[in-house]
Amino acid sequence: MDPQAILLQIGVGIFYGIQAAFFGYMKDSGLPVSWTAILTKKFWENFDPIKALKTILLGGVLGGLGAFNTLNLQAGWLDPVEAALVYNFAYAALTMGIDQFVKFVVRRTPLIRVWNWLKAQFGILPVQ
Repeated sequence: MDPQAILLQIGVGIFYGIQAAFFGYMKDSGLPVSWTAILTKKFWENFDPIKALKTILLGGVLGGLGAFNTLNLQAGWLDPVEAALVYNFAYAALTMGIDQFVKFVVRRTPLIRVWNWLKAQFGILPVQ
């Protein structure tokens, strides 16, 4: 596989991760899921870029893995614009779903101690 194609897919995955992070934050904050909500003061009052970074990185990983997929949505039954929209929806939804699943597992198992230790090592969480 071409390294440029992999980097492009990682970049596209990061874009999907950004979407998933913003949509998840809007959902949790009671804001309407709309690009115009990003322009409001209420959105930026409690937005935490460190929390969003985790979802953005997850999107990049999924995008990188997507570079190796064999599913070709442009195989004749979708035009390129429709295929791009399908990919956008699918990868953003997949990123959100995996992010929620990981949150569920980590918060309800002893992995929370490991997660808090990792955050403390990077200065994101005060050491207790």
